[in-house]
Amino acid sequence: MVKLILAEVFNSWQGEGGSVPGSAFGRRQIFVRFAGCDLRCIWCDSSQFIDASKVKKWRIEVEPFSGRFEYRENPASIDEVVDAILKLDTGDLHSISYTGGEPTLQIEGLYILMERMKGLGFDNFLETHGGHPELIKRVSYLTDYASVDIKDESARASRDWRGLVLKEVESIKILKEAGAKVYAKLVVTRETKLENVKWYANLLKGVAPLAIQPKEPMDISMEYLMKLYREAARIMGKKNVGLSFQVHKYLKVL
Repeated sequence: MVKLILAEVFNSWQGEGGSVPGSAFGRRQIFVRFAGCDLRCIWCDSSQFIDASKVKKWRIEVEPFSGRFEYRENPASIDEVVDAILKLDTGDLHSISYTGGEPTLQIEGLYILMERMKGLGFDNFLETHGGHPELIKRVSYLTDYASVDIKDESARASRDWRGLVLKEVESIKILKEAGAKVYAKLVVTRETKLENVKWYANLLKGVAPLAIQPKEPMDISMEYLMKLYREAARIMGKKNVGLSFQVHKYLKVL
């Protein structure tokens, strides 16, 4: 029986993505956070869940948007997760967000869960680093919306960061071809190089819109942020680039 190693399931608003097409920013979602990631971004805000073997329990919000949780042992059965989602359904959901960690590392369980939720009438929103296009392909036709990271060199996520970026763009193309509304998300820091942003923009031109998101806490000047934005918009088209901030943190919600 396929099971999942999870971190948490809760009801909140999507706080990222800004106004670019494919974003669910400001929409109510149930978040299913998967434990485990094969990248090591230096600014990761879910670092406590990177090593799935150390995540012995997962937590479930007991009432929608209450911030109160109960804990259960990992791994979780698909039925347990579906039941947790349904109990948190407030009737105004945009979609179910599968986030992490990296959800595609548990592809069998992710596939079954997305198929179950699709069958129950929910839209699926996949948040992924996109580094495994062969896994993305497995769930692409079950994905209604997707946010795919472009890991900047400053993230130090991989020694072969250029190769990773090319895989991420390939994942975006796979999702787009399957009919998903997909956008690329680029977290930038003061170390982000202008020539790298130009490269990303040329790769994404005509493929998907780009949401540029400053690392939290911000260490980049507004002047330099707008310089990166302007250059990306010059290459991709001014309607295809937007700013994203982690607004949920300012609202002090998950």
